[in-house]
Amino acid sequence: MNDGQDILRLPENLIGEGLESLYRKYNDKKYIQYDPIKYVYRFHDPVEQELVGLIASTLAFGRVSQIFKAVDRLLEIVRNEPLRYILAHEKRPGKELLAFRYRFVTGLDLYQFFSAARKILMQYGSLGNFMRKNYETGAFLKLVERVIRAFQGIHYLIPSSLKGSPCKRLFMYFRWMARADNIDMGLWDFIHSRELVIPLDTHIFRVSGQLGFTNRKTPSLATAVKITDCLRKYCEDDPVKYDWALAHQGILANNFRIAPALS
Repeated sequence: MNDGQDILRLPENLIGEGLESLYRKYNDKKYIQYDPIKYVYRFHDPVEQELVGLIASTLAFGRVSQIFKAVDRLLEIVRNEPLRYILAHEKRPGKELLAFRYRFVTGLDLYQFFSAARKILMQYGSLGNFMRKNYETGAFLKLVERVIRAFQGIHYLIPSSLKGSPCKRLFMYFRWMARADNIDMGLWDFIHSRELVIPLDTHIFRVSGQLGFTNRKTPSLATAVKITDCLRKYCEDDPVKYDWALAHQGILANNFRIAPALS
């Protein structure tokens, strides 16, 4: 397959082969630089990687170039030491943080987000330990609900509930942390990849409709679960493995002029 979009023209019995072909093509570290996961790779301490992953994923909305600017600015504010910054936790946000703006997100939103993260870090030592303590095998969505409750009341960065929301950024974060290949980190191997739900962005939603995985008109949690179930037919133990390849066809084509040279 020369073009990832060729999968849309395959007969149904060959879609699995098309998905595997896309996965092999895009499961390559050279593409990491074009995705917010690149920030996780800048750090070496797993505790900090988990934290940076949460920060980068929560800001991952809008054009990729703008996401990069927002995360770069935030890391500049915390002097590239987000763990130290959050654990130090001042009683009120500093001027630099308070001046932060990214679309709907304000510095005050981030201050509240950091406050909630600090509570988790102080009690559990790491975000990973929090996940491990609150996870039950076969109950992934219950864990997601516990994460949502831990960050309750924080504007926009974390979904207010699972009801109606596709939880795209949160599911992306779990994909980064739980899966293991050339892209995803595999730090949380206690969460089996078969339980993950696909991060449903506009590109994945559109392609899934074209492939017949969903006929729903709007993205939602139910839509994301349905699409994941369809992908499970092609890889039962790791249906979300195809997310990176399907999503990055659009990301690379729409945001980076040099990307075609990599393909």
